[in-house]
Amino acid sequence: MVEIAKSSFKKVFFGICRVAVTIAILLWVFRSPDLRENIKESFAKADTIWILIGLPVALGGELADILRLSVLMRVQGMVLPRGLMLRMLFIGLFFNLIMPGNTGSISARLYFLFTKFPNRKKEAVLTLVMDRLISVSALAITSFTTTLLRWNWLQRTAEASVLLWILILLMTGSVILTAGSFVITGFNLLSKIPTNFPIRRQLIEAADAYRLFARDKKSLSYALLLSLPTLFLFYGTFYCAGRALGSRISFLDMVTIMPIVNAITGLPISLSGIGVRESLLEVLLKDLCNLPPAIGVSISVIGYSYFVLFGVIGGIIYLLHIPARDN
Repeated sequence: MVEIAKSSFKKVFFGICRVAVTIAILLWVFRSPDLRENIKESFAKADTIWILIGLPVALGGELADILRLSVLMRVQGMVLPRGLMLRMLFIGLFFNLIMPGNTGSISARLYFLFTKFPNRKKEAVLTLVMDRLISVSALAITSFTTTLLRWNWLQRTAEASVLLWILILLMTGSVILTAGSFVITGFNLLSKIPTNFPIRRQLIEAADAYRLFARDKKSLSYALLLSLPTLFLFYGTFYCAGRALGSRISFLDMVTIMPIVNAITGLPISLSGIGVRESLLEVLLKDLCNLPPAIGVSISVIGYSYFVLFGVIGGIIYLLHIPARDN
């Protein structure tokens, strides 16, 4: 009982902290009356055509993401109708709105798979572990590529340079952990890891996932390829938002900047990255693309609004058809 109480207290405490961080960042971003007024003017002049173009672009990225998961599920023999996969997609986006970083979607998908495959919980966990590993690997590959190609451009200002190095550290850490888990698995070193090692359980899960998925390299390759449209259509969503606001930012610039935003907003420090995303795009688009702060913040708001819309749809679906009630 004491452990349960401690666990509940930690969840509540960190939840309150994230809400506080989110509110504090939002207050800081929108602190200036001039900025707020400029944002209103930007929205008033927004091109409706480009906003509408951004909607299928955003949806396309999410569809590629759920298709990647379905490929990995098939490897495990877990097959769901397309309608249920779409339901899981939108419900996950709903939980992304109310949980830190990108954890909402992962938690919702895990719960959904548990209800659909109650006797295959381990397989469900391993499938989501592999899905996450592939997603992070694709982000790391594209991040390092754009960083190498545009190294000097990304360091035009001190603030942009700091954010770039945060991206490099995050992606390097992810690569080391992934490569390390491969080595540990390949040389069967799991038994030698101390039981109190911080990420021992995650390494064991990753090792199990490698062994189970290694037999189907074709599906793994297909899943990795699907990560590219997932990422680039996500970046394209914010590019469309920029064009809607009349900015001449190139798609290459957006593809170079968004990995930094993606990596940092993925950290569980605020609710769904709200506030963090706006502040990052304000700084990066101002420093690297000479866009006014109001435009950078407005691009973030419009780009994220598509996913808010999808999340609201997911919330309605969840209320009308809670996964646990499915047969």
